[in-house]
Amino acid sequence: MNMPITFKRILHFTVLAICFFILRSISEVIGIIGNFLWDIIRSIYRIIIGVTGFILSTIAFFGFILWLFTL
Repeated sequence: MNMPITFKRILHFTVLAICFFILRSISEVIGIIGNFLWDIIRSIYRIIIGVTGFILSTIAFFGFILWLFTL
């Protein structure tokens, strides 16, 4: 009587361990993909800020040159 109960418990914990391993693997894959996408979005954001800063600096530079011509 004791043997089937022990085997059932071992099988139960084995199935639980497999399920936790599968869930952890899926979670890590989602984390890796999420980090990759976050890096892409952050890079695009930095490029947009850099281009905007360059355009504003160019406008300010030529505006300063034009202002110097009016002196």
